[in-house]
Formats: sequence, structure tokens, C-alpha cells
Amino acid sequence: MPITTSGLTTLFQQSTKYIKQLMNKPKKAVQGVLFITGLMALVACGGEEADSNVTRIGVAIPNFDDTFLVNMKDSMSAYAEKQDNLELIFVDAKEDTVKQLGQIQNFIIQQVDGIILVPVNTDATQPMTDDILKAGIELVYLNRRPTYLPDGVAYVGSEELRFGEEQAKYAAKHSEGGNIGIIMGMMTVEAAILRTQGVEDFFKEKPEYNIIRKQTALWQRSQGMVVMENWINSGDKLDIIISNNDDMALGAIQALRAAGKLDDTIVIGVDATPDGLMAIKKGALDATVFQDGRSQARGAIDAALSGINKTPRDKITWIPAELVTKDNLAEFEAKQG
Repeated sequence: MPITTSGLTTLFQQSTKYIKQLMNKPKKAVQGVLFITGLMALVACGGEEADSNVTRIGVAIPNFDDTFLVNMKDSMSAYAEKQDNLELIFVDAKEDTVKQLGQIQNFIIQQVDGIILVPVNTDATQPMTDDILKAGIELVYLNRRPTYLPDGVAYVGSEELRFGEEQAKYAAKHSEGGNIGIIMGMMTVEAAILRTQGVEDFFKEKPEYNIIRKQTALWQRSQGMVVMENWINSGDKLDIIISNNDDMALGAIQALRAAGKLDDTIVIGVDATPDGLMAIKKGALDATVFQDGRSQARGAIDAALSGINKTPRDKITWIPAELVTKDNLAEFEAKQG
């Protein structure tokens, strides 16, 4: 049965501040502290030997408060329960790169068979990747593609540019021009950068559309509402809101509804989360682009097991995107079961 671990031991949490102080020092010094910290955490937990018949995969998630990531985590747990002798160990980095680095070191010390990693920062993965490969542990990156993806490392996810392109196409099909605001995720994550780029590239040659606002809301619904409230209070007229995910779009919808502007604004998200689909049913969210978290979750486990069992696997597995609107919602939900 899969188990969930919400973080490292209290001892490790207390040591995080010292790790941060060492980030400007030589890499070996930082690695030494991380190694000792992880070892102490392992001893504190009892240092029990793992059952050799059980395949153990550590799963590093950036944020357990992110709706899409939690749904994907639940899909992984459900899929793992159908496998023989497979144990998943989940950890939450709370969007902290240093904390995630420590969690990966702890997995290495625990001698897990594989690691599935959704990175906090896609530009800061090389130290983790190199350490995992050096330890002889199979590595699969999931959902957020790192800039550093050497031989022997797999990736499962979607082509992020497509999400932005699909959002932009929908907006253009259902309007004749207007002012656009883009609510972005964390700009240390490739998904936010490329989804935004997909929108910008599509409208580049369409002078009737103007992107007048762009701001990050950190993937969070509450922040999406704050960003939208600020835009409304600025007095700028926004006809189309394109959000990098559903949660931020739902936050924008709350602000637009409170200001009496929702009926005059097109709002488009990404992910097709349960809350996003419900908003489409109610006519609040115009469209979302489905990011198939369930297939990504299964694909990551399959890729990790293939690596562990030394069977062939693709280096990159692309999971296709799909536009969901009120017109095809019933068909989409039927396919999802």
C-alpha cells in the first residue's frame, strides 16, 4: 500500500535554515550538510531495513496545496495500489527549492529504487539530478520539464506551449478583439513561461488584440482573486482573462463577479480540475484546457518501473492537451468516467 509522508523529521526542518546559509558556499560543503541531515533523519525514524520484495519510489511534490498536483498525487496513489509490492513515499516541498533538495538527499540515503520528481524550480535541478544518477537511482521528472535532462532520465508531461495556444484560439474564436490580461503561475516553472508564451505568440500578429496586463498569482486561487481585484481597481478595461491554471482563473472569477463584470469577460483556464469543470457547468468559466494529470501520474510510475526493471522506455512521454467547453463537457466527463 502506498504511504504518504508530509515532510522530513523535526530535526531536518530545524536544519533547513543552516542549509540556506550554506547555499553560497562550495557545492561539496552543502552536500555534506545535506547528507548528514538526511542520515540523522533516517536514524531518528528508526533506520529500519526496507523489504527487498517491495519496490519503493520516492515522489517529490512541490506543494500539497496545489489542486492539480494533489489530484495527480491521488491518481498516483490509486494506480500504485493496483501494482504488486509497490510503495510510494510522498513529500511536500512547500515551493521551497532548498527543502526539496534536502528531501531528495533523504530519498538517496533511504536507498529508494526510484524517484519521481516534480521540481519546484525547473532551472535548479542539475544538482539533484546528478546526485540521483550518481546513486544509481532511477529518475523520472513529472509535469514540469527541467532545463537539464541528461541521458538516463525520463520525463512525462504535456507540451506547455499547446495550452497557451489552445486558450488563445478559443478567445479569438469567441471575440472580435479586445484587451487581454494573463494571470501567470510561478515564473521559475517552465509551464508558466511556455503557457504565457503560447498566448503571446498567437496574438502577436493580431493587432485587434492587446495584452495589457500580465502578473503572477503563484498558481493560487486566492492570489488570482487579488490580482484581478487590482486590475479592476486600476480602471483598465479587460475583455479576456487567460490564466495559466484553473485555480487562478476561479479566483479571477470571484473578483469579476463581485465587481459585476463577469458577464462581459471571457475567462479561460488550464487543467480541467473538478472545480474548473463545475464552473463551466455554471457558466462562470468559459473554457479550460485539459491537462491529463491521471495519465501523467500513471505514465510516471510506468516509466519509473521500466527503468527499475531495465525494460525499454521513452525518454520523453507527451500527454496530449484537450480544450473543454460547455459544448463538449458532457462528452469529456463521460470519457473520464
